[in-house]
Amino acid sequence: MIKSSYELTVRGYELDSFGHVNNSVYLQYAEAALWHFFKVSGMLSVIQKEGLFPVIMESSQRYMHELKLLDEVRIDSELTCSSGIVSYKHKIINKTSGLVSCKVKGKLAYVNKDHIICDIPEAMRSCIEGKNNDNKE
Repeated sequence: MIKSSYELTVRGYELDSFGHVNNSVYLQYAEAALWHFFKVSGMLSVIQKEGLFPVIMESSQRYMHELKLLDEVRIDSELTCSSGIVSYKHKIINKTSGLVSCKVKGKLAYVNKDHIICDIPEAMRSCIEGKNNDNKE
């Protein structure tokens, strides 16, 4: 398992008519945290080199406390590997209150240019399993 964190600020265009973050935006936050991990861990270049693309197979979310305009947010992520699938768990946290606003969990697989599911690249598996953890956050 590997852990990662990503921070952002709630923007005005992410709000719904009640003045809090729209439910679909939480999924965008979760995906942004994944891409951040791929970048800072060096895994983005690995999957690009191998011609693979991560595809989310399933995702679920539990909304707990609202986020509002200009709230500072931290997304804590955990990733694990099992049987060719990467599982992830995100906690989307309001940094000011310390409350968890949403929990997102899901699974992703890697597909090639022909949209065929492939094995997890060995470098990615080693990184996630902590065998070669170069995540320098």
